[in-house]
Amino acid sequence: MTIHAGSAATSNASSSTSEPITVLVPETPAGSRAAPAVSVVICVYTERRWHQIVRAVGSALAQEVPPAQVVVVVDHNPALLERVRATFPELTVVPSAGPRGLSAARNTGLARATGEIVAFLDDDAAAEPDWLARLLPHYRDERVLAVGGHALPDWEEARPRWLPPEFDWVVGCSFTGQPTEVAPVRNVIGCNMSFRRSVLDRTAGFDPALGRVGRTPVGCEETELCIRIRHLEPDGVVLYEPAARVRHRVTADRATWRYFRQRCFSEGRSKAVVARLVGSDAGLATERTYTRRTLPAGVRRGLRQLRHGDPAGLVRSAAIAAGLLVTAAGYVSAHALRASQAVSTPVPRRRTGPAPVQVVTVELSEGVPDIPDTGGPDDTRYGAAQVLVRLHGQPLGLVEVPLPAGGLAAPALTAAIRSRLAAAIDAHRRHDGLPTLDRLDSAPAAEAGGAGSCPSCPPAAEHPPFVSVVVPTCGRTPLLESTLDSLTALDYPDYEIVVVDNAPQVTETARIVARRAAGDPRFRYTGEPRPGVAHARNRGLAEARGTIVAYADDDLVLDRGWLRSLVDGFTDDGVAAVTGQVLARELDTPSQIWLEQYGGYGKGCQRRRFDRAGLSTIEAGATRRVDPPPRSLHPYLPGSYGSGANMAFRRDALLRLGGFDPRLRSGEDIDVLLRTVLAGHVLAYEPGAIVWHTHRREMRALRRTMYSYGAGLGAVLTKCLANDPTTRRELLARLPRGVAYALRPGSAKNDRKQKGYPAWLTAVELCGLALGPVHYAAAAVRFARSRP
Repeated sequence: MTIHAGSAATSNASSSTSEPITVLVPETPAGSRAAPAVSVVICVYTERRWHQIVRAVGSALAQEVPPAQVVVVVDHNPALLERVRATFPELTVVPSAGPRGLSAARNTGLARATGEIVAFLDDDAAAEPDWLARLLPHYRDERVLAVGGHALPDWEEARPRWLPPEFDWVVGCSFTGQPTEVAPVRNVIGCNMSFRRSVLDRTAGFDPALGRVGRTPVGCEETELCIRIRHLEPDGVVLYEPAARVRHRVTADRATWRYFRQRCFSEGRSKAVVARLVGSDAGLATERTYTRRTLPAGVRRGLRQLRHGDPAGLVRSAAIAAGLLVTAAGYVSAHALRASQAVSTPVPRRRTGPAPVQVVTVELSEGVPDIPDTGGPDDTRYGAAQVLVRLHGQPLGLVEVPLPAGGLAAPALTAAIRSRLAAAIDAHRRHDGLPTLDRLDSAPAAEAGGAGSCPSCPPAAEHPPFVSVVVPTCGRTPLLESTLDSLTALDYPDYEIVVVDNAPQVTETARIVARRAAGDPRFRYTGEPRPGVAHARNRGLAEARGTIVAYADDDLVLDRGWLRSLVDGFTDDGVAAVTGQVLARELDTPSQIWLEQYGGYGKGCQRRRFDRAGLSTIEAGATRRVDPPPRSLHPYLPGSYGSGANMAFRRDALLRLGGFDPRLRSGEDIDVLLRTVLAGHVLAYEPGAIVWHTHRREMRALRRTMYSYGAGLGAVLTKCLANDPTTRRELLARLPRGVAYALRPGSAKNDRKQKGYPAWLTAVELCGLALGPVHYAAAAVRFARSRP
């Protein structure tokens, strides 16, 4: 017969089509030639799979074409070895002769096999009775080097609705994109494959550097082996026979998002190793086709299913994007690790990443100081300074300057400030009724008004509104103490401090607040046992007595004028919410510096007002309407509205909005800010309401933060798509521009990222964004089940 390569693009982790070729396999009359002898190798490692092992061995022994030999290899488990030998005395049962792991176990089975063909069956797969009868006839053509078959998922529980069939390789099964008829492929799938023994004898077998070790979800060993044998036999063929089927058991723990992410990440790392061993052209050729054709088709199918009333279609589309991004992140991380290990000559340990940045505040009315370069972490010098420039207490801008050896003298810093902020300084002085400066001196200005005393600022209200400051916390007591200290020093006359303990089972927070409340009646304590900051913030809203409710995170130091500036933002009844400026308290580690470059907190020093139609900017008392361009993403850029670390609401308006959505485990702040604008309210951004945030110092924490940011935004957008047809239409129309905004280096989202900003951080954020719909769906289900 003649076998033509299928045109469908396939990939991945298991098998995929190669360049179109034709394979000639001569028809052979039945009985004209006996099928070659075959040894079936089954590798096992744990007694937890005993019932599956018995099932796999039984299916091999029950073949219509009986195998000449069944070899069971036990991977470093003496108890299991004795149990298998006692149960199956007629089989060849041997311990693995190599290091722990599936590749070494398979090599042991290959060494003990006697058949002309060696077939491999996983210990959690059961072969159909005609499995070998379907595989073996193809070996009548001497050019056939390997034949693999189809793996059907055998779900322990129901198939997850979120799992796209393009990613069934994650659970070790065949996937959408593979050929539907007999066709040449690059590699076979690991749980259902066979090889001509004479070819394997010429290789070193499976590479122990690849392949699963215990429950660690890695792979690609069969991919690398198939590429190697094709190099040995350039005219040889690896075939895929979809009629040769096994049923691969998929346990409940593999049907989770956690396993999905781990498997995709490990696959990316394994692909990097394969590309290093055999070259990227051979190692990744079919993955490129899979990425260009199969995955986009799957995304389009999911969106069509959404339009036809299946909301899970959107989740499956998001899972495709997420799986691709996580796999790419694994690939990039493996390359980065390889590069870090490439230097063989020992060198003194040194700091990697950007040099520490000194955080400085300059009040121009008090003069401009020198900035030394000393005092960095671990006695290192600071390489740069981030300077908040204020005039009469009002922030004008952030100036970043490099610090030469010995530090930066005041005249040089003055020149840098003047060159970058001259317009803002002069506009502020004109608004204050002061003459503009032809030049800026480093000495204090001899004029009325000083720090915190702005001549043009409105006088304090005779009866300022009572404000409730809500501080959700979850046991971070060292940082919480600093936050509470700064709250007691605010210059606002009438407010209370409501500390919401989201871990009330740990009594330390209650003791801290009780001690402070004994001497300061502004302090109140309340517990919220339901985990999640949304629940904690809603508890604070319910307990608040003020007409305005302000929220401050438990890792902040608040500027003395913070609360007054927030309240000043409620200039009229149309303003329902006000956000403020969040600045870094320190920039000593690469993690802190990269978070600042990401721009997740700082929103600049220009006052703005947002509404459904657009925004207005306020400078020196003058308001200028800025209508968004026709192709703008407004209002669906909730991150531009501010941060949950620093926000305030009219209490009645927030109650009408329904408070914070507990279905959002992250992103609940940008959700409520977006809902505020979409509901027709005005949201104001007041840069004078400053808080200083303690960015996490550790890289692990940064990864979690970036993932959380992406997942929060993805969940919020999913909520919009799911709940409001009008919003759905608007969002879908903006989707291509939103993707470009997220990915384009020059976009407003990415323009602060400097050279050296890790690409993997962006990948982690995008992974979270793509997985956001799944997080939202899962949280919504949990929330619905928890309600009475």
